[in-house]
Formats: sequence, structure tokens, C-alpha cells
Amino acid sequence: MRFVSTSKSIRQKRLTLAVQLGLAMSLSHSVYAENSPTSIGNNTVDNIENNVIETSVENSLNTNKVGNDTTAAPSATLDTITVYSDGYRSTGTKTALDPEDAPMSYTRIDQELLQKRQADSVNAALRYEPGISSESRGTVSIFDEYNIRGFKTYSNFYDGLRLPYDGAWNLMPQVDVYATEAVEVVKGPASSLYGYASPGGMVNQIAKTPKGTQETEVQLRLGNQNLKEVAVDTTGPVSDTLNYRLVALKRQKDGQMQTTEEERLLINPSLEWQATDDVSMLANLFYQDDPEMVPSTPLPAVGTVYNASYGKLGSDAYAGDRWNHFSKEVLMPSVTVNWDINDNLTFKHILRYTDAEAEQRNMYNSGGFVDGSDTILNRVAYTTDERMKNWTTDNQLAYTFDTENTSHNLLFGAEYQETDSSATYYDAGAAGTPNLDLSNPDFSQINKATLPLDTYRQDEDIEQSQLGLYVQDEMQWQDLTVVAGLRHDKFESITEQTKAAQGAVYDAQMIDNDASKTSGRLAAIYDLDNGLSPYASYSQSFQPVVGSNFITNEAFKPTTADQLEAGIKYLSSDRATKGTLAVFDIKQKNVVVADEINYRSQTQTGEIESKGFEISGSHMLNDWVDVAASYSYTDAEITKDEFNPDVVGNTPAQTAKHKATLWADYYATDKLTLNAGVRYEGGMQLDKQNSDELPSVTLVDVGGSYQINPMLTLGASVNNLFDKTYVGACYDINNCWMGPEREMSVSLKASF
Repeated sequence: MRFVSTSKSIRQKRLTLAVQLGLAMSLSHSVYAENSPTSIGNNTVDNIENNVIETSVENSLNTNKVGNDTTAAPSATLDTITVYSDGYRSTGTKTALDPEDAPMSYTRIDQELLQKRQADSVNAALRYEPGISSESRGTVSIFDEYNIRGFKTYSNFYDGLRLPYDGAWNLMPQVDVYATEAVEVVKGPASSLYGYASPGGMVNQIAKTPKGTQETEVQLRLGNQNLKEVAVDTTGPVSDTLNYRLVALKRQKDGQMQTTEEERLLINPSLEWQATDDVSMLANLFYQDDPEMVPSTPLPAVGTVYNASYGKLGSDAYAGDRWNHFSKEVLMPSVTVNWDINDNLTFKHILRYTDAEAEQRNMYNSGGFVDGSDTILNRVAYTTDERMKNWTTDNQLAYTFDTENTSHNLLFGAEYQETDSSATYYDAGAAGTPNLDLSNPDFSQINKATLPLDTYRQDEDIEQSQLGLYVQDEMQWQDLTVVAGLRHDKFESITEQTKAAQGAVYDAQMIDNDASKTSGRLAAIYDLDNGLSPYASYSQSFQPVVGSNFITNEAFKPTTADQLEAGIKYLSSDRATKGTLAVFDIKQKNVVVADEINYRSQTQTGEIESKGFEISGSHMLNDWVDVAASYSYTDAEITKDEFNPDVVGNTPAQTAKHKATLWADYYATDKLTLNAGVRYEGGMQLDKQNSDELPSVTLVDVGGSYQINPMLTLGASVNNLFDKTYVGACYDINNCWMGPEREMSVSLKASF
């Protein structure tokens, strides 16, 4: 058996590099602080190059004086004004257009809200976002998987560049939310700017960047599932033209499923250099090591959705073995250059390299239970060993000018990425894998020495490249804003694939997946005088597909999609109330469909249509209470499937038809804040045959924070307060995943 793994020396070199850079920046700051003629206090205005500067207008009557006594009153934020710097680029348009003025469905979840909800993952951060089923595999931590408007996506974007994924295996780089300043969500196709993207939408994680004032945060967090976490975020000036930031985190916890564990080490140093008045450079090194993660080990519907002879399984049910394992290591250095050529012309260059690898030992269910039993589960043990290297660069030239009645922000861009990945898959077969008695599980049955992993082997070397050229014109004429864009992508993928049984190669082929596609967007929004802004848009997407038709051996074409969307946004004059209503219709073609018996037998004859609406809003009820609510209805339908014609007209699996959320913040005093939320999901099907509907679920989350003194803040949160056991999603009757159980944590944060 060939087992690909990185030597300890290589892993130690990567870790040492990240640590050395972080220490060097911290020491440089200390020397600068000692030699600086003036101290830098907490009230200094941040460097204008920071991505977003948020200024809150506080209630001027925060204290009520009676005689010589002062009584503290709740310190509620009455108004939040968001000021964007010249270097800001929004996810929706790659320009400085305010998201509230963008003709699309757009959400920004900032770091403050992420901390309120104690979100450990992007999936958790999206729990209250309408139109997104974010935890269909809530017990799995190896990737960020969610459905947006009925379409699945695995790959996030990080600072505007897609995190690499070869589209075939399990290695998907992730960025911990603690290293994220904000999570931005754009719904609907976005290929006119980003090329390879899901038709449902995209999620972009905005990295934390250096600031010009000294700020340090140290956080300790403990919780159930044996959670232990320590995190550090420090930033400040190294010199008058150089700022640093160091984000680091160490987390350990038990996985939800029995015998599983999670462990993560994050080190993320960055430097920002103001080379001249017109040129700035940002260097970022992201390193994340996950020696223990929870793989996707499914459970059958009998025992989870339905009662078995022994009843139902608990939320910690597991169909794996102590032998199961998943580890991942990611190193991503990047450089960003912003150049203000003149008052009207700016240039932005981003270059990022990714070096990642993953090792997996796992199991999948083989046809369900042993005949005549509802407790003895057939399983197949397998391993995957994957490596990936990727180069990505995006170059943007923006030119602003005015015609007689219209202002233009013209954007030209060229993006190129190159990925070289490899994967080796071993499979022990059902005959070589011990069965599992779910009513009395034994998690120590696998013997590594005798496990016949050479029963089946598949090797793949994948080389991919993508070149995208795009142009966009953002036009403003009085109260009307129009965004029009086109992007042409050329995608090339060559896969060398070999298959072997018992060590003997029986099939070898080269699969060439090439695609050339132009995607567009035309959108407009009109700002009425009463705070209402109606908008409409048409947008397209494409996704290259790796693989071939098992009947004709022809390479798959890219999947494409078109969306029509209309909606209205509202923002009150005092900014205390805002809301959005969106109606959409998305049609996707060239969907890959598989044989129900053999998932490797695939054709490309599917089509899916998803239509529905989303409504969300927030309001400051008074000086003490803020509320936010949302509801979404997603009607996804399989409209074509020549392989499985019986499913036409059905709803795809893992898509919730209804989702409703309510969140409230209560500012009890100027030191104490309490939070509570309720979320509901319903209408999710058991499988694409729609043989049954999963039970709906309503969950409650609570939290709060207390400022002990100006430096220390105590926080607490409980997700799934009543510890409800439920099934998060099923792919079919043999593959289901439990929803996240109750998670409790307390944190102590020191800010200085």
C-alpha cells in the first residue's frame, strides 16, 4: 500500500516559518514603540488603509445624573455609519459601491456578530442567513458545505480569490473565522466577476489586516465537548510606514460523534507597507494545521429518521471506527498591491500561493444493513491521500470618469489560476470491512495490518488552469445605478487516471476537460426619496466539471446557470431600520447525475430550477433592544434527469424549503449585553426520490457578554439550548448526518 504523507521536517519548517514571522513583527513593534516620540493610545484614528472603519453614534444620554450621583444607563448603538476607505472592494462588485446601494442580494456579517454567536466555522456563521442551509452535515468539519438557494457549494472565497478545489476529491482549504474580519455573502450567480462559482451564490471571507493603532486581544475559551481554546490578535505600527498584525489560535475539542476529535493550530502574520503616498503593499502568510478533523461518515435513515428495533440513535451516533482519521495542512502566502496611479485611475494586484495536503481514513455504507437486520450495518473502509499546489492572481484596473449626465466606474480585470493536485484512493471493499452493530457498537474492529485496502485503488493526477478576462461598468445617473459586466473564462483540466484491483491495473485513461464560457450580469437599482430602493438583475454562472460520461467516455461540459432576480431594499433615514425583499428564479443545465447503484457511473443530463423569495430586516426597537428577522422560501425542482426520469419534478435532497430566523440583542446596562435567537428549517426531503420529508426543526441559541473592566470582557453562548436531537440532512436512505448537538462555551477576553 502506498501511503503519501508529508515528513515531520517539512511540517515543522512550515510552522517555524509562520512563528518566526509573527515573532519578528512583534519584536519590531516593541522597538518602534520604545523609540517613538509619542505613545499610541486607543483613541488614535486607524490608518485610512483599513478595509472598513465603523463609527457608532452613541446615545448622548448614556448617564442620568441625580445630584452628585451618576447612574449608568444602557449604552445602545442608535446609529451605525460605515465609512469605506479608498482601498475597499466589496465582494458584490469589486468596487467601493456601498453594499446597501448594490443591485443584488448582499450580506456582511462582521467580526462583532461572529463573536456574539461564538461561530467556530463559516457554516455556523451562516445559521441566521435566509436562503442558506448551512449545516446539512453539521457533525463534519473537513469542509465548509452549504446550500445557497438550492445549490450546493463547497469552496469559499478568501479576500476575493476562490480557495482552490479540484472538483473531484476531499481536499478543500478552509480559513478559520477567527482570522476573518467579516463574512460577505452574495446570492445568485457571480461568474461575471469571479468565473468558477456556484449558481446559488458565493461566500467571501475578508481577512484581518494590519492597523495603524496598537490593539491587542487575548481570548481564552472553554466549553462542553472538552473545548479548550486560546487565541491572540495583535496589531499596530512597526514604523511610520509599516504596520503589522498577528492572529494565532489553538483549539482542541471532542468531535460530536463518538471517539472523534478536532484540533487546530492557526498562525496568520501580515504586514502592510505604505511605500509611497500612492502605493501600498500587503503581505499575508496564512498557516493552518488540522491534525484531527471529523470526516463525513454517514448513518442510515433507520435509527436516525426512523425507529429501529432498538429505538433511535443519539446525536453522538457514529458509524466509523477509532481507525478513522482526517488531517489537513494548508499554507497560503499572498501579496496585495494597491496603486493610486492618479485621481481617476487605480490598480490592484493580488497574488496567492497555496500548498495543501490531506490524509483520510474513513468508511461509507455499502447498501445499508445485512439482510434481515436493522442493526448490522454493511461498511466499506477506504483511504484518500491528497496534495494540492495552486497559484492564483487577480489584476484589476479601475478608471472613473464622468460623461454629460452619468458617472462611470469602469473596471478591467485579468485573473489566472493554476492547480496541480494528486489523489490516491484505496478501498477495502465490503467483504474486507467489518460490519457494525449500531445497537451495540464496537469502535475498535479495524486491524490496520490485515485490512485489504488494495482491493481497489484509484490514482489521479489533475492539472488545471483557468484564465478569466472581465470588464464591468458601474454607472450612476442621478438616483439610478446600473452595473453591467462580462467575463470570458477559458478552463483546461487534464486528469491522468488509473484503476487497479489487487494491485493489477485494469484501466488507465486521460480525461481532458476543457471549457470556454462567457458570463454576464446586468443589474440596476433606483434610490427613491423615501428610503426604498427597488432593483432587478440578470446574471449567469458556470462551473467546470471534472470527469467523463461513463457510457460515451466524453469529457463533461461545464454546468451553466441563469438567474432573474428582482427585489426592494429599505434603509430609514436614521439607519435604525433596514430590510430586503428578493424574488429569484435560477435554472441550471448540464448537471451531473449518477446511477443509484454505482455512483461512479455518471452522465451529464440533469437540469435543476430553483425559485423562491427571501425577506430580512433589522430594527432598533428602542435604546435597549435590537431585533433582526428573516424568512426564505426555496422551491428547488429537478426538471430533467434522463438517467433517473422518475425523479423529474422532485425536490433535490439537502435543501430546506422553509427557513425562518429571529435574533435579538438586549443592552441591559452599559456593561451587560444579552443575545437570543430562534431558527427554524423545514421541508427538506430525505432523498431526490422524495420518498419522505425530514422532520422540521426549531432551535434556540442564547449568549451574552459582560465587561468586567475596561480591559476584561466575559462572554458566554449556548447553541441548540434545549439539546434537540435531529437529523440535519440525508442524501438518501443510507446516508444521513445528525445535526449539531448543544454547544456551550464561556470566554474571557483581554483587550489592551
